[in-house]
Amino acid sequence: MNIIMKKMITYKITAILLCLFLTVGCNDFLDEVTPQGKVPSSDYMNNEEDAEKVIIGLYELLSFTSGTGPDGVWIDNHYEFYMGNIASDDAEKGSEPMDYPDLQMVCQYQVNSNNTLVTNFYMNGFWGVSRANFALDHLPDAPIDAKVKQRMQGEAHFFRAYWYFYLLRHYGGMPIFRESVKVEDFGNVPRSSFSETLQFIVEEFKLAVGLLPLKGDYLPKDLGRASKGSAQGMLARVMIYAIGTDPNAAGYGATWQALYDLTTDIIQSGQYQLAPNFATLFEEESDGGYRLESLFEYTGKDGWMNSGKVLMDWMVQGVRGGSAFGWGFNQPNQDLVNAFDPTDPRLSCTIYGPTYNGGILYGSNTEPYNRAAAMMTDYYNRKVAVNGLMALMQGTSKAYIVIRYADILLMRAEAAYYLGNEGEARARVNDIRQRARQSSYCKGYNLFSQGFDAWPPSTPNVPDLDGTVTGTALLEAIWNERRLELAGENFRTYDLVRTGRLVDRVGKVKDDDRVNNLPGQEARIAGIRNNIIKSSLKHTVSVPGTGADRYIPVFPIPETEITYWNIDPNPSN
Repeated sequence: MNIIMKKMITYKITAILLCLFLTVGCNDFLDEVTPQGKVPSSDYMNNEEDAEKVIIGLYELLSFTSGTGPDGVWIDNHYEFYMGNIASDDAEKGSEPMDYPDLQMVCQYQVNSNNTLVTNFYMNGFWGVSRANFALDHLPDAPIDAKVKQRMQGEAHFFRAYWYFYLLRHYGGMPIFRESVKVEDFGNVPRSSFSETLQFIVEEFKLAVGLLPLKGDYLPKDLGRASKGSAQGMLARVMIYAIGTDPNAAGYGATWQALYDLTTDIIQSGQYQLAPNFATLFEEESDGGYRLESLFEYTGKDGWMNSGKVLMDWMVQGVRGGSAFGWGFNQPNQDLVNAFDPTDPRLSCTIYGPTYNGGILYGSNTEPYNRAAAMMTDYYNRKVAVNGLMALMQGTSKAYIVIRYADILLMRAEAAYYLGNEGEARARVNDIRQRARQSSYCKGYNLFSQGFDAWPPSTPNVPDLDGTVTGTALLEAIWNERRLELAGENFRTYDLVRTGRLVDRVGKVKDDDRVNNLPGQEARIAGIRNNIIKSSLKHTVSVPGTGADRYIPVFPIPETEITYWNIDPNPSN
């Protein structure tokens, strides 16, 4: 029996394994938990305290970045920015050119079944599914308060959908497990189609919407839990992806009208608003911005769940070499920088590096850089940066935002466009652009500064869209605003996929535009268009103005799954 599915079966046997996976992290809440010993899993959730440990375990997995899985098998890094950013037109693998060749294969769309990431993503995704299924198996009969039980069930449905969406974007259609895996399931659960898996994800998020409380109904100690708005936001993200990738999307309710109505509900809930200053969104909690705008995030050391992955984001993406501390992966490229108007304050919050603002980060010059030996571009991802090595060593209360209100407004703009309401579409884009004009540069933009005390010397050249921006030009303006506003937030590749632009955009930026690059400049990936096509599912989707063909890149299915579970291979196998 293969290691990936075997671990799902073992969760059913004893709660000692449950205790193991609940204590992978080190957050304060979990540190207070007394180990329960060998308790039969069927009895484990017979009180609210133990049931809560299971639910906390759903969140804790968000912070898991690498280490030993529940069956003793090592799971290496499996970040969403690998596919979400590095495989797009916005970023390169980063670090030294020869560092982490498996990740360079992601950037080049040449992932084969021997690539370690193939198993890492698959195992982590089904680990999340397994935890959610364990909770949903036992919550119905748990003798706990009905209101608490409803909230817990909502959280479990939310995470089951969350991890299936994670798996779908990396592998396509998946075997669907609606309960913990039983021995008799082994090899007998067929792989669902891409469309069937998307439908299941939509249904799961809808269940979560109906069960979860509003963000404002949580006590302060519980902020960060999935809320009704979290589930609605993720449902919107799944819908817009489904509309652009699945010819059958309308059959399970993924339509532009449904997306528009969903964003209406989120807006009218009164739970969210744009943070007045864009620069505050990606800083410590005390700076306040993300609490206004975040629909779902996981938080730092002062929160109730572990923030190990936030810290690892800094290490993996931080400055490489010298007195700085980081591995230097996921470097924004020049094409992304050129997409911004130089006066747009959001640029300072998106990138930093030796050729931008003197390399200043949090008031200090982050030298030494070694562009030739340790960087593939001139830039690093400012949105994940933390304030120095001391912050890294002591932990950080910085939040990692999974989905935020600006994304909701831009999805609404796109839905309004397709429904023929161009005025509404322009208005929502202008909400985003107005906030950009009113924002400061990033925290610590000036040398020796630790505050938000640097502002553009004049009004940034980020004008509102007026009535002359219409038709295809308006659609492209919406897409461009998504790129600028959400850069580095792990969704660019999937925006290109759903809009049918992946092959052309990545081919242009990483191949055509680099034909004459010199050594030390951003490296050309010759033939990347063909690499994408060969590793992709191909769907024909009728979305006006965006072409018909959708190339949906997918990792190979792990060979063990093909052999032991009769899973159909992907084009990349």
